[in-house]
Amino acid sequence: MYGAKEIILSEIKPALGCTEPAAIALNAAYLREYGVYDENLKLTINTNLLKNAMYVPIPNTSKRFGVKLAFALGYLFGDVNDELNIFKNLNEEKVKKALKFSEKVKVELIEGSELFIKSENTYAEAVTIKFHDNIEYVISKGELKEFENHQEEVEVKSYVLEDKPFDIVYDLIEQEKSFEFVREAVELNMALAEYGMNHDVGINVSKQFSGDSLKDKICKITTSASDSRMDGVNMPAMSLTGSGNHGISATLPVWVYAKEKGFREEEALKAVALSMLITIYVKLFIGRLSVICGAAVASGCGVAGAIAYLESDRETSKKAVKHVIQNISTLLCDGGKMACSLKVLQGASVGYDSAKFVLNAMQVYEDGIMFEDVTKTIKALKGIKEKMSGVDEEVVKIMKEKLL
Repeated sequence: MYGAKEIILSEIKPALGCTEPAAIALNAAYLREYGVYDENLKLTINTNLLKNAMYVPIPNTSKRFGVKLAFALGYLFGDVNDELNIFKNLNEEKVKKALKFSEKVKVELIEGSELFIKSENTYAEAVTIKFHDNIEYVISKGELKEFENHQEEVEVKSYVLEDKPFDIVYDLIEQEKSFEFVREAVELNMALAEYGMNHDVGINVSKQFSGDSLKDKICKITTSASDSRMDGVNMPAMSLTGSGNHGISATLPVWVYAKEKGFREEEALKAVALSMLITIYVKLFIGRLSVICGAAVASGCGVAGAIAYLESDRETSKKAVKHVIQNISTLLCDGGKMACSLKVLQGASVGYDSAKFVLNAMQVYEDGIMFEDVTKTIKALKGIKEKMSGVDEEVVKIMKEKLL
């Protein structure tokens, strides 16, 4: 059995901008690096990836967006060593060249929620599966080049939680002696928040909070980071389960709460780690690319559970997690965009409220999809998510029609 540190570290990675355009660009960079340059280009992606990549601004492009542009930037200028920070060295000249070049790229869609990217030209193809940076192989002129399988590493570590009761997250956290391994996540995401509070970015959700209450501070700081990220600011977020917004919404509300309430640094880091592990656990059941917004629902569970645990115990924490699900269990993901900061706001706000409600002895009733057992409640989301596949298809259909 892996520990909390190993599981969390396998699920976090610095990422510049939204991870879906970055995944497309990284795949294209591998095609160019290990294949043969050719301008007869085709990109095949799954519909859920299209949903999250279609409208979100790409860093260092003056808020331009699009899957063809992401592909062209990666193919022409991407460095495979930059991984999900692949857009960090762009400039206007490169962007203009990529815009013109992107006209050569044909795009094909396949159904499915599991991440899939295949780029190909006359001589080569590159394939990414399941995880944003998991380049499975490149075939060039009939020669196969396979790569270290990041998918297996993550599946071995985080997926081991899938058949365990929810109490495993507390057991694993309580076995750890130090939580310094989450400090970088806090620092990267706080840096994004600082930038957002001092600049006009995204849709400026953070500028709507001017009060001095703890909840206002949490919402302001958290949405500042998301506004910055979704605006394409040239600063990385620490992504969690493949999403920068998951990382932001799982870390910052808990960190701000703990620091404002005077908890010791190690206690604050421990609470952040618990929030991240709860988020990972919930994501196992709602999926990586999902019809359900993970930044709100999964990270909201993390925030609620961590704050309640910090102030009380695991039983109160489990009630707080259930309270989030009772409130926003099926909040819709309608694709990556600047307004994602509003969904991040839900994770921070509902997470905070849920913790405070149960700390004030509010009951969580076993009605609707709720069970007395928090594990069964979380697992119920998997079946609901699967039955919502038609909703996801309709969302993608609407988004595609807008492009015509």
